[in-house]
Amino acid sequence: LFFTSLTFLITTGAGLSEKGDPLRLPLIFLLQAGVFLSLTTADFFNLFVAFGLMLNSSYALLALESAPEKRLSAFLYVILNVLGGFLFLSTAALVYGATGNLNMAALKLFFAALGPSPWIVALGLASITIYGLKAGLFPFYFWLPDSYPILPPSLAALFGGVLTKVGIYVLVRMFVTILPPELKALHTLLLALAGLTMLLGVLGAVSKSSVSKILSYHILSQVGYMALGLGLFTVPALAATLYFTVHNIVVKSSLFLIGGEAARARGSDELSSMGFLWGTAPLLGVFFLLQAFSLAGIPPLSGFWGKYLLFSETLASEHYLLLLIAVLTSFLTLFSMIKIWSGAFLGERCGENRPLSANSMGWIAVSISAALLLGLGAEGVWLFAEHAASELFDPAHYVEALLPGGGS
Repeated sequence: LFFTSLTFLITTGAGLSEKGDPLRLPLIFLLQAGVFLSLTTADFFNLFVAFGLMLNSSYALLALESAPEKRLSAFLYVILNVLGGFLFLSTAALVYGATGNLNMAALKLFFAALGPSPWIVALGLASITIYGLKAGLFPFYFWLPDSYPILPPSLAALFGGVLTKVGIYVLVRMFVTILPPELKALHTLLLALAGLTMLLGVLGAVSKSSVSKILSYHILSQVGYMALGLGLFTVPALAATLYFTVHNIVVKSSLFLIGGEAARARGSDELSSMGFLWGTAPLLGVFFLLQAFSLAGIPPLSGFWGKYLLFSETLASEHYLLLLIAVLTSFLTLFSMIKIWSGAFLGERCGENRPLSANSMGWIAVSISAALLLGLGAEGVWLFAEHAASELFDPAHYVEALLPGGGS
């Protein structure tokens, strides 16, 4: 919640430099309410309401803040997420019809007694579809790379930093806290989807030539890392996913803000129309290098620790092909970051030479500071993530808090 709140603050503050719609701030507050309710609710129907609030706010922001000629991309985002919402509501209705309850602690006890029945497997598959669509997990991710780049930089930073992570968080709660742990086939499916999401996401990033498109595809590859930790289904792997998610919230949002400032300075975010930002905006170049290296996993930045923990657990679990994909994805991530550096910051200036926004640069500096603290204070954050993962795998305290007496 802290880093999510910080990201809302940073992106909203940076957005004050943009000419936004008058309804932008109210819609951001509604979006924030939906995100926070999604993270804290203990009721399945309330989770549906939270997703509805979050998604409807994002639809309105896409419609109001995108250029009219680009709204076809937003239309695809809306249609797919409406279908996901319908599936969510149908699933909630079926769960209530079967159990007579939507309290997550009560569902945990009910499903634990039921065991890995076909009905539970179907619920797990529905969860992967519903929340995988929101998270940008393969094969549900094709709407994302075309939707986020049409937004102003501050909103793209907010969407890219926070919204997909909510989908991952809810998947974690479903598979670890609510569903029984014996669903090995679904865990294997998650691992396969994680590998495909990492690989196809980073290949998409490498193939693009605009900063916003490259960063949007990298949302997908990073979501693959998070799903990898969930699919491994161990306490250390889940702790690594939690740490990596927090890291990615901060780093990804700041990269979108940095990319937005670079595009503002040159009048375009196409790499062929940029160049020489290192000569005219060296501080922006330093900011980009720090976050690009963190995204790629260069030590001692936060991305290195998240990937190191995930790689170690993947190796310990003997998933060698997934480890190879994860390492390859890191190298290709570094390659695509070097591509942005070469095209936007080096070479000759091809575009305009507009001044940077002091307001945006200040908020980017705040985001950079948070990312550096995550890397330098990795041990403390890891201990917190490990404790949280242990609690998720042994939810006795959670059940006791929601159902005094343990539901007896």
